[in-house]
Amino acid sequence: MVDISTTEGIPLYVKIRESLREQIDSGKLMRGQKLPSEDELAAQFGVSRMTVRQATSELIEGGFLYRRHGVGTFVTLPHIERDHSRLTNFFENSTLQGIQAKALILQFEVIKATPKIADALLLEADGLVIHLKTLRQADDVLVTLHDAYIPHHLFSMLTQAEIQDIDIQHLWEEFQKTGYPVKRAVQKLEARLADQELAKLMRIQPGSPILYKERTVYAEDGTPVEFTYCYNRGDMYSLTVTLNR
Repeated sequence: MVDISTTEGIPLYVKIRESLREQIDSGKLMRGQKLPSEDELAAQFGVSRMTVRQATSELIEGGFLYRRHGVGTFVTLPHIERDHSRLTNFFENSTLQGIQAKALILQFEVIKATPKIADALLLEADGLVIHLKTLRQADDVLVTLHDAYIPHHLFSMLTQAEIQDIDIQHLWEEFQKTGYPVKRAVQKLEARLADQELAKLMRIQPGSPILYKERTVYAEDGTPVEFTYCYNRGDMYSLTVTLNR
C-alpha cells in the first residue's frame, strides 16, 4: 500500500493526484502507459474508488491523463503544438517545447516527379526529385509520417550518405548553404482517418484521426525547394494560427 498519511490537513484525493503526477514526471509512469484500474489504485492507496476517481479526473483536466471508454485510463502522450503563424520545422518546434525529436529514414530515392509534385516545385513534367520519407518521433513515440520531395537539380549533392551525415534535422540548413535559405511556406490542412498501411507504420489503430498536411516551402528568392505530404497523429498534434483583422 502506498503511504499518503505523511501530510496532515490535505485531502486524500489531492495526495493521490500529486503522487500520480510525481510518478508521471519522474517517468515511473511512462507516456502512453495504462494506469491500474480504479479498484487496484484504491487498494494501493487504501481509499475508496470515488477518491481515486476524483484524483484522476483532475489529472485528466490538467492534461496528464486521458480516458478511453471501455478500455481504461492512460498517461498522456507527448503533444506537439505547432504555431502556424511562423515557419518552423518539426525539430525546431519540438526543441522549443522541450520534446526530444528523432527521425527514422524509411525511403530515399531519386524519381520522376508526379504531375502534382512537378507543378508545386515548378519542374518540367519529367523533372527529377529527391524523395525522402521519414517517420518522426516525439519522446520516442511515433507522431508523424513525413513524405518530402526536393528538386534534384538544385540539391543533387544530397545523396543518401550525405543525408545520414548531416542529420535530417538540419536539412533546411543545407538548403541555405546551397544558396536557398527557407523563407516561407504555403500549406493545406485537413482531417483524415488512418488507412491500414498508415496505421501499421505509425502503430495506431486503422481509422484513427489524422491531421493531414500538404506544404510547399519556398526559398528567399521565391524558388520552391520542398513539397511535402505530412500525416500527423490527431490525438497528439494541434496547431495555433494568428488571425488579424
